[in-house]
Amino acid sequence: MADLLAELLFDCDVVGAQLVLVLPLQGSQWRLLEGVAHAPAMDSTELMAIIIDLNWSLDVAECDLAFAPCVDQTLLVGCPRSLLQAWIDVVEMADLSLRRVDWMVSSAQRGLMLEHQDMTDDLAWVFLDESSYRLVVIRAGMPELDCRFNVKNDADLALELRRRIAAWQDYSGSSHRLVWCFCLPQGLLKTLELLIDPDRRETSFAVDGFWIPNAVTPEDELHGLQAMELLSLQGMREDIYS
Repeated sequence: MADLLAELLFDCDVVGAQLVLVLPLQGSQWRLLEGVAHAPAMDSTELMAIIIDLNWSLDVAECDLAFAPCVDQTLLVGCPRSLLQAWIDVVEMADLSLRRVDWMVSSAQRGLMLEHQDMTDDLAWVFLDESSYRLVVIRAGMPELDCRFNVKNDADLALELRRRIAAWQDYSGSSHRLVWCFCLPQGLLKTLELLIDPDRRETSFAVDGFWIPNAVTPEDELHGLQAMELLSLQGMREDIYS
């Protein structure tokens, strides 16, 4: 992997470039720390008190953490230390400079917010996470719902999304107008057309028109970038982690 990365950058004539590593969907997790204002530095004792009840599967003692501002709250991203170190080792073996590390979901979320800085509607964001679907609802710039689920048939996806949105709106006690963002294969988008309800003044947001780097290989030219990758590139415009 290290040799491949070094050769790729050499072929692209960007030897000596600084890398921004974006970790894949799997392995990392995030939590919104409500009532915790973002601070560049935090005492380790204070940190442990905050994250001890996060109810996530990561072993806090064996993971690396990053904090980022999210409106007036703090977003915490955790990654297993072994996973992160494996990627760092690849970069070091390629004799390259690593500027920072990001995660695809949090970076893509920032990309969405950059495109909707003045949005007052709720944003319902749907994407694939391995063999599951994932629904993230963003209200006022903050991810307030993040759930993974499966359906027996893709034809049931629209019904399941509506059911989960209705349950969340009932729980939150309010139902703002929705803007849908689907980061899904093209074949699935057709099945979701009826999900967008004009009677509720719902709309959808297409992930296109973003900056795209030049293709390196003919295969890159053919396949292009996926919607999540495009959003993540948008989010990388902001270097905000501490």
